[in-house]
Amino acid sequence: MSVLNNLKNNGIVSKYLSWLEYSNACRALNGLDDYTLADIGIVRGQIPEFVSEKMVSNTNIQNENAA
Repeated sequence: MSVLNNLKNNGIVSKYLSWLEYSNACRALNGLDDYTLADIGIVRGQIPEFVSEKMVSNTNIQNENAA
């Protein structure tokens, strides 16, 4: 398990994992119909920004909890 943690701390691997998480979230949201997206409060064109904002807020929460 420590090998995986060391890889996550590596800048390139960390960026790749973040991109992969972002890509998967965007793909999942794009798979929803417009009515479901409206229930969430977004339109299809807002998906990339929405996912980015959520990832940043989750990172901030994790950093606060680690401190």
